[in-house]
Amino acid sequence: MIRNIVAITAIIAIAAFAGNMINIGMSYAGYWQSIDPIEFMEDFKVKFPLLLPPTATTLLLALITTILSVFFNRKNPATRLLWLIALLGLLLTVVITLIYHLPTNLAFINLEYGAAEATHKLKIWVLLHWVRVIVTIMAATFAVLGFKKSN
Repeated sequence: MIRNIVAITAIIAIAAFAGNMINIGMSYAGYWQSIDPIEFMEDFKVKFPLLLPPTATTLLLALITTILSVFFNRKNPATRLLWLIALLGLLLTVVITLIYHLPTNLAFINLEYGAAEATHKLKIWVLLHWVRVIVTIMAATFAVLGFKKSN
């Protein structure tokens, strides 16, 4: 019973995280790319902190429940593998965030780039953001497969 609740929560949390990321990519990223680079960084400084709580909360819940799902399926190699792939997808999004997005976000917030560099950094930011979205959707898919296989 608890195993199913945790698995369903993992699926919902991963999907919610993906939804937050899709929202950022489809609304904010396009808007930010359409305005002056310096104006973008000033806007980012205000809006980015507002995007953190829902995104971080859903990611944290997704990570915890996916780790628990791996643990609960430790005796079933095929099911455990599906959950591990889901977990690896989430961890990949974290790695991309830590390596590129976090330092770049801080630089945007601190207005550290000139216009040309900000434009270039934002293009890479958006590209890597969509990579994170795709990886998160794949993680959700593997979580669903892991849940189905365990029942």
